[in-house]
Amino acid sequence: MDSPIGVLKFASAGDRLVGDPGMEGTFTFPVCYGTVPGSYRDLIEGSQEACTNLCAAAKALERQGAWALAGDCGLMALYQKEIADSVRVPVVSSSLVLLPMIQQMLGETLKVGVLTGHSLLLQKKHLEAVGADIEKLVIQGMETQPHFCRVVIEGEDKQDYNKMLHDVLDAVEQMLHRCDVIGAILLECSNLTTFAREVAEHFDMPVFDVNMAIRMLYRSRRSDCYRAENILKI
Repeated sequence: MDSPIGVLKFASAGDRLVGDPGMEGTFTFPVCYGTVPGSYRDLIEGSQEACTNLCAAAKALERQGAWALAGDCGLMALYQKEIADSVRVPVVSSSLVLLPMIQQMLGETLKVGVLTGHSLLLQKKHLEAVGADIEKLVIQGMETQPHFCRVVIEGEDKQDYNKMLHDVLDAVEQMLHRCDVIGAILLECSNLTTFAREVAEHFDMPVFDVNMAIRMLYRSRRSDCYRAENILKI
């Protein structure tokens, strides 16, 4: 059996749908889960305790055999360096880690639209921790979307796929209305990853999320093999 990729998720995380990296059934390859005490709120300002908890959970997953690690909360980016330094396997703490690469792809004239759970909670320090160029980002929060707010921010309801999709598409529409030079979208909050394909198809735009980063990790050890095709040509 293949060794798993480890996913760090908070103990108090709310309702999930398939497509969330913390939800079983999201991936077709082996994953295992490590529970981190607390919630995303511990990463708004951050603390030594929050950092220690993340690193301890990462080390535990590594001991269990995980050969790479990922985070189920975008705000884990705050401690990307610390988590990576605490283990000897690759770490993608958040989809935000992808920002420098996406910005290099887009060049000087286009910006990355970041859809986040709450625009006031995603701060400069989270973005600086992953080396993003803040001046070339457009941040759009989900805090004014009614279903998302009840489910994710307030934790008072179960996720309804259609209601959540409506909220996500509406938020992206608002973001694109605010800025007409967005060349790609990044979904920061893991609750949004379920809807990545719908966003890409609806707006005809590249969409990146943490699941893409996790699949990239998987493919780094499972690249296509061309041996047979090339041997036949000899």
